[in-house]
Amino acid sequence: MISKVKLGLFLVMIGAAVIGVLWNPIFVGLPGGEEKIVPREASKWHIGKGVEYNPTMQYLVTTDKMAFSAKLEFFTDPNSREMLSVEINDPNVKAKTTQTILIGPGFTFDNISDEFKPYFTTLDQTIFSIRDLALEDKYLVTKAVWGRTFVGQVAKEISITNHGKTSFAFGSANAYTISYTIGEKENRIWVVDNLPLPVKAEIYDIDGKLQYSYELTSLAAPSTPGLS
Repeated sequence: MISKVKLGLFLVMIGAAVIGVLWNPIFVGLPGGEEKIVPREASKWHIGKGVEYNPTMQYLVTTDKMAFSAKLEFFTDPNSREMLSVEINDPNVKAKTTQTILIGPGFTFDNISDEFKPYFTTLDQTIFSIRDLALEDKYLVTKAVWGRTFVGQVAKEISITNHGKTSFAFGSANAYTISYTIGEKENRIWVVDNLPLPVKAEIYDIDGKLQYSYELTSLAAPSTPGLS
């Protein structure tokens, strides 16, 4: 016969194990310890967050093949669909290129005109490439891991390494820096909460050559929380 004392200890151990199982999936591997923020209370970000506030964002995009200005205007059409009007200003082309596109699932776009395709291919590989990291919610907390990239056979963590008031071409804002190192170069992407796209990026290849950069140069977002 099991004594009451042993039975009591057994029940306590079982209870502790159950609590451990319930506790770990919530907190293990999640950020927040350093800043004393409970993760579930921390803000999260994903590509497209804040499109409902209809911001207008103008970027300067530079690659090894081209450089141009892209004005991205988010709006909702009469059928309550999220739309994007894109205006390209290429200094090598006199006429501006403009197209209005439906924002599809996963922040994808269809029916791109032939005239617009070269620019949109570049936008897809630069500004919109953040979808590869943040198609779903990611924590906006220092040390939060957003993903991994492979350099040869070595996996590099992509994580938030800094946040705070930062100056950009469009002005200053509370921004989060997502970064990872390849060789001696630090690849960095800056995100501002409630803006649907990153505001700046500097991305290098394994040889230390700049692959591309972009920066938000003008912003009109009067309804966006935290930016007024």
